[in-house]
Amino acid sequence: MHTRTFSGLAVAGMILWGFFSFAGCGSSTANPDASGGGGKSGGAAGEIPIIAAPSSDVPYQFGMNGYGVAGGAFLAKANMGSQTIALDGTKAGRVCVSGTVDAVPTPADGSHPPYSDYWGIELGFNLNQGTDSVKNPWPVPSGVTGFWFTVEGAAIPPLRFKTTPNGKDPAQEQDSCALVMPSSGAVTQVLFSELYVQCWDGPQGTGTTDTSPGLLDVGLQVAASTDTVFPVDFCLTHFGLVTN
Repeated sequence: MHTRTFSGLAVAGMILWGFFSFAGCGSSTANPDASGGGGKSGGAAGEIPIIAAPSSDVPYQFGMNGYGVAGGAFLAKANMGSQTIALDGTKAGRVCVSGTVDAVPTPADGSHPPYSDYWGIELGFNLNQGTDSVKNPWPVPSGVTGFWFTVEGAAIPPLRFKTTPNGKDPAQEQDSCALVMPSSGAVTQVLFSELYVQCWDGPQGTGTTDTSPGLLDVGLQVAASTDTVFPVDFCLTHFGLVTN
């Protein structure tokens, strides 16, 4: 397990950047219609704009939208194996990261690999963050059935798309995720029905996702592995909601 507590401080297993006040198994498709969650151009169905924010660490937040989504961006990094990961805060309307997620070392004595120190990185957004920086649950509107996003870049590793239902503790691996392999420039759609607790543990993880208490955040995690090093060079260019 790893700790992912959003306090704005370095905590066990991660370093958190960009927790600031906010003002005011998925599928990939190149051109989904409105019922499938929107496309990759501005103004697509259900799109939540990514705009500039007053932060020196992760200077992005969600812009005005009709779904009540409001929150700042964050970049969480494991204490080990993610030192080269850097965010380029100069891009407008997109959040870009690059570097390398190192492999998790395998102990010579056969003991459990230190995943809590080498878990990887997560780039994400809070979904209902007030001007006091408090993370509140975002009540999922009627007719919203999932999320979609677009990434572009030269090195897009396999990702875990993650969300945290209210009352669930990511430090205890109670948040939900889906394993996705996005193609550059294509929309990746993740329905709530495709999100599972501990999604890496079999086709349906260890449990389904209940969105009724509301959702706190969403994120793209590059999960470290004992088998390989993951080069990272991509931008989150669009994000939105799947509606029916």
